[in-house]
Amino acid sequence: MIGIELPTLNTNDSSYTLVEWLVPDGSSIGGEEPLAVVETSKASEEIESTGPGILHVLVGSGQDCRPGQTIAYLFESAEERESYRASAATPAAAPEPDHAGPAITHAARVLADRHGVSEAELRGLGRAVVRTADVEALVRRAASASDAPQRHLSKRQRAVGAVVTESMRTVPAAAAYAKIDVGRAEALARHLSERTGSFVSLPVLLIKAVARQHSAHPLMFAALTEDGALRESDRAHVGVTMDAGRGLYTPVVHDAAELSGERIADLLTGFRSKAFRGTFQAAELTGANIMVAPHTTEGLVLATPIVFPGQTCVVSIGAADDQVLLDADGTPRTHRFAHLGLVYDHRVVNGGDAMALLKDLKTELETPDALG
Repeated sequence: MIGIELPTLNTNDSSYTLVEWLVPDGSSIGGEEPLAVVETSKASEEIESTGPGILHVLVGSGQDCRPGQTIAYLFESAEERESYRASAATPAAAPEPDHAGPAITHAARVLADRHGVSEAELRGLGRAVVRTADVEALVRRAASASDAPQRHLSKRQRAVGAVVTESMRTVPAAAAYAKIDVGRAEALARHLSERTGSFVSLPVLLIKAVARQHSAHPLMFAALTEDGALRESDRAHVGVTMDAGRGLYTPVVHDAAELSGERIADLLTGFRSKAFRGTFQAAELTGANIMVAPHTTEGLVLATPIVFPGQTCVVSIGAADDQVLLDADGTPRTHRFAHLGLVYDHRVVNGGDAMALLKDLKTELETPDALG
C-alpha cells in the first residue's frame, strides 16, 4: 500500500480544495499519470500517481484538504484493497468519533438552548469550560449583528488579503512618479499589432522596457533575505497584475528581456484567458522578481500598488490622456501622456535609485524603437 500525499502547492494557503478525481475510485493505474485536480487560492494543479496500483480514494471531490495529507492509497492488487476496506469497516479498525469538546455548565446549556446557540458556536469559543457569561456574550454579539445579508470572501480574495497584509506589515514602501509622452510607444504598439497579428499594447512594451533594465538596476530585481542580505537575480522575470473579475492574479513573464514584444503579447493574451477561467498552473504564477501593474482603465491617472513580499519594487502605469502643448514655434499640438509609477522597498532602494530607474524607463518608452 502506497499513500499519495498532497504536496505544498501554494505557501500562502493552509488548505486546498480537491476539485475532481480524473480516474474513478478502484481503477487500475498503469504508472505515473494524473489522478486528481486540486485547486489552491490561485491555481489548479493536477496530482499524479507515484506508480502503478489500484486506486483507493480517501478524500472526495469538493472536499477541503491540506498539504501533507494522504488523499488516496495505491494497492498492489484488488484483493489487497478489498482486505483493507474490510478491516477499515470493522468497529475495531474504524476511527473513534471525535466527541472532544468543552465542558458546558448546566446553566450555560439552559441559556444556550433558550437562545438557540448551537453546539458548534459553543465549541468555537475555544474554552475548556463554557459558563453562562460566555453564552451571554454570544447572544449579545448575535443581537448586535446587522440583519443585512452577508457575503463571505472567496478563497482567492482571502489569499490576496493575506499578501496585502504581509506587504503592509513588512515593507516600508515609498513611491515616485514620472509623466511620460507615450505617443511614439502607442504608435509602435499599433504597428507591431498590425504586422504580427498579436495584441501588442502599452503594458507589453512596458514589460519589455522593465526587463531591459535588469543589468543597469540590479537592486530592483533583488530580494531581501531574512538576515538582511540581498539575493540578486541573474534574469528578469516580470510579474504582471491581472484581474478579469475572478480575483487578482500575478502571472509571470519569465526571461522577459529575451522575448519579443509579439511573444510577450501572446503570453498576456493567454494569461487573460486563464484569469477569466481561473485555470492557471502554479508555475505560471511563481518566480517573479519584479512586478508591473497596469492600471489603464480610461480616466485612471495614478495608482499606488503594493510591493509584493520577496520583491523590492513594482512599476505601475496609468491610462494615457490627451494634452495640448505648444511646440517650440508656438504651434499647439496634441500629445499622449501617461503617469509611470514606482513603489519601492526603502530598505533596499533609495530615492536616487528610484529616480534613475524611472528616468531610464521614460527614455525607453519615449524612444521605443528598441522595444520592437
